[in-house]
Amino acid sequence: MNNKLLIKLSDNCYWNPDTRIVIGRDKVIVLTSSMTRLLNYLVNNFDKSVHSIDIFLDIFYEYDKEFKAKIIRNMISDLRKKVPCLEISNFYGGLYMLRKFHDDTSEFQKYLPDILDQAKNGITITDPNRPDNPLIYVNQAFSDLFGYTRDEVIHKNCRFLHGDDREQLALDEIRHAITAKTNVTVTLRNYDKEGQLIYNEITISPIFDKETGKLLYFLGVQKDVSRVNQLMQQIKGIV
Repeated sequence: MNNKLLIKLSDNCYWNPDTRIVIGRDKVIVLTSSMTRLLNYLVNNFDKSVHSIDIFLDIFYEYDKEFKAKIIRNMISDLRKKVPCLEISNFYGGLYMLRKFHDDTSEFQKYLPDILDQAKNGITITDPNRPDNPLIYVNQAFSDLFGYTRDEVIHKNCRFLHGDDREQLALDEIRHAITAKTNVTVTLRNYDKEGQLIYNEITISPIFDKETGKLLYFLGVQKDVSRVNQLMQQIKGIV
């Protein structure tokens, strides 16, 4: 395969602008004619936000078809499923953007742990493909918040943060989201290494392989909302 003639959409995923064919892992990904026109339009507008009306007019210019935003929305969804390596972003107002793939990320990846350690909120990554979905990464803010070093928590499931306080409705929401592989934001009663109660607003998001759609990791972002919770309790007491 002569990569010089192709446009790289991601690792092992290419677009041939002459034949308008997608090649993924050395095999052709078959698209419908409308999907092909859609992808061609998005590729020609890399890193630009384009309106669903403009996309509609480009795809259906030969047809006497009434514009409906839902048509483009469904086509974008179908294209994502057919070619999961694409990074298509949605914006309010019916705008879409196909982001251009950049090969040279080695410098960024080199400093990524240092960058994450600058975050004010705790960041965790777990691996659901290992037994018991263990932690494989925590940043410095997580260690500062809960008092555990990285070596003390890596390879453990996050449930140790609950202590004996396991009867929480929010935990059921998390279990459901993990099973369904969806995002969830809840507030948990967690405990640091010394047993101090921390009200932890946590957002958990699944991370998928862009080419295969396989679930790779769960990203967790922890925010200490203990002071907010205490203030709300004081207000309730006054009222």
